[in-house]
Amino acid sequence: MKKFKCLLTAMLLACSSASFAQFTNGGSSSDRTPWKGVRFSYDRTFVNQDWEGSEDPDMNGFNIGYVHSFSIAKKLPFFFETGLGLGFARYSDSYSYDGESLDEKLTTLGLTVPLNVVYKININDKLALKPYTGFYLRVNLMAKNKWEYSDEDGSVDETYNLFDEDEVGKDGKWNRCQFGWQIGATLDINRFNVGIGYALDFNEIADKTKCGIFSARVGYNF
Repeated sequence: MKKFKCLLTAMLLACSSASFAQFTNGGSSSDRTPWKGVRFSYDRTFVNQDWEGSEDPDMNGFNIGYVHSFSIAKKLPFFFETGLGLGFARYSDSYSYDGESLDEKLTTLGLTVPLNVVYKININDKLALKPYTGFYLRVNLMAKNKWEYSDEDGSVDETYNLFDEDEVGKDGKWNRCQFGWQIGATLDINRFNVGIGYALDFNEIADKTKCGIFSARVGYNF
């Protein structure tokens, strides 16, 4: 995760330098045309559990969504960007010893609403760099934890709904809603774009458990 944060920090510093150079050289940064489009991202979710003996089940997943921007300044290319994304993530691991095995699978599904402020830096007629920061709301739709035990006598499995306190207990129950902060940058190449970002939850998803998400995405603007 430290490598992801360093990469993101370097990219944002480059954005700041490009913006400063643009104003210093009198370049045009006044394109205030809003955009809308679709986005697809690979997401790496870092689950940080702050209790003794815990192992953080980092998850891999993807997100597909729609974004829409609005110009919010008369003379500067500042925009408000929002939209809706559907995200899927999964973690799996296996443990085995002396003919016995234990498999774990964690599957999640959620909706995310971004609330970002974006600054658009025109590099030329085809390229534009757009650093952003803001907040997000995530509604957790599904969270299931499946355990399967097997030995020479056979196998048995159990699936737990992580929103059901009767199944996982008070400390293991997940929250339905997350609110957090995010930062990143997008590079527009004509109508196509690529970008990276990092998001961090403000509130716990479960007792002593928080999530951070690194994203690498591609998209297309209409």
